Amino acid sequence: MRILLHRTGFIWIIVVLVALRILGMVLVPLTDTTEARYAEIARLMVTTNDWITPWFKPDVPFWGKPPLAFWMEALSFKAFGINEFAVRLPSLLATLATSWVIWRFALLTGTTRTARNAVLIYITTALAYVASGAVMTDPFLTLGVTWSLAAFYLAPTAPRWYWRYGFFLGLAIGLLAKGPLALVLTFAPIVIWSFIHRSGTAQCHIKALPWLKGSLLTLLIGLPWYIAAELKTPGFLNYFIIGEHFMRFIQPGWGGRSVRQCAQASQRHYLAAMADGVLSLGFDCHRIASWQNGCSAGP
Repeated sequence: MRILLHRTGFIWIIVVLVALRILGMVLVPLTDTTEARYAEIARLMVTTNDWITPWFKPDVPFWGKPPLAFWMEALSFKAFGINEFAVRLPSLLATLATSWVIWRFALLTGTTRTARNAVLIYITTALAYVASGAVMTDPFLTLGVTWSLAAFYLAPTAPRWYWRYGFFLGLAIGLLAKGPLALVLTFAPIVIWSFIHRSGTAQCHIKALPWLKGSLLTLLIGLPWYIAAELKTPGFLNYFIIGEHFMRFIQPGWGGRSVRQCAQASQRHYLAAMADGVLSLGFDCHRIASWQNGCSAGP
């Protein structure tokens, strides 16, 4: 194990793991309904040149996920052709980006040995390793949530732009990869951690982030697509926000609704609710920004 954790051994084990994953990405056909379905959605995005609405088939929109993964897969198709390697490559790149965030976080909070351990543990975890070469949205969600949580913790002691604003960039990635679930996965551990460290440490981390500008950055990146998707295929917000995040858990047998049924939901209602949410967020950011500056102790 010590050999593997030496610098040369660590690099070689990463190279071998990535090479084996690339080999599988090239040789193994699309293996389940998820890969085939998402790959076809990305292919249709290329052939129709429609970068707003993902489509199951030319007359059936796919409202179950935001488009970030499909965007990356479609761009990969354009670059490398329509094949298994091309559609799987974005997941591998997202996993490597997550590994970099883990490396930097562990290096700044621990030692080089800790950083190597952390990366090896993550990249050899069965689920992460399989997902790194599969056509899925999860690697992008993982990247967004990991970046946000690492940035929140490091902001007071490592005030580089990619930590201070990385929290909000991570939220934007999560919102475009999986939707509001990214907010839950990010803020739930922060709320719990802040309750445990409510003596002052939590406020230190909260104050270190540029909440007003950062929140505007998240909205600038993430919000336009949600508005465009609803305007292009009315009913999307009702299906995705209400259906996918609430009805599927509280209504037995809920299997989604037709495009026509979802389109009957008032578009004005959701745009008004969104505007109200943005306004409330603005007031919250103003309150946070008005807190007194200064933070004496790090984590």
